[in-house]
Amino acid sequence: MNSFKINHLHVICDDLERMIKFWSSGVGATFQGYRTFGKADGAVLDLNGLQINLRVPKDTEEGIEKNTVSLGYDHLGFEVENLDSACSHLAEFGCCIESGPVDLVDRRIAFLKGPEDIILELIEFS
Repeated sequence: MNSFKINHLHVICDDLERMIKFWSSGVGATFQGYRTFGKADGAVLDLNGLQINLRVPKDTEEGIEKNTVSLGYDHLGFEVENLDSACSHLAEFGCCIESGPVDLVDRRIAFLKGPEDIILELIEFS
């Protein structure tokens, strides 16, 4: 049987500098440097071993629409130590709470909408 390990997250964005700031200062990823993906400007960050690749649309992708509710990718989940504090911190980077916080049996969760409408779930385990 094959073994799978997450290698990277790749995000296409309109505002590369804003997304670098969000992922580095907001979420705590380490900026590794700028690079190109094909002929598109981009950047690479590291979040606890997860490589995050950011890039602007390629010339051939002009006029692409942002993701809307659809089948497929929905959100990225992060464990946090203090849900309320994490929500407040990410609000400084343009995130707003979409739903929650909700108290469940062994955790509290909240869904936030971040820059360029990315959806994050924050989870505080009890």
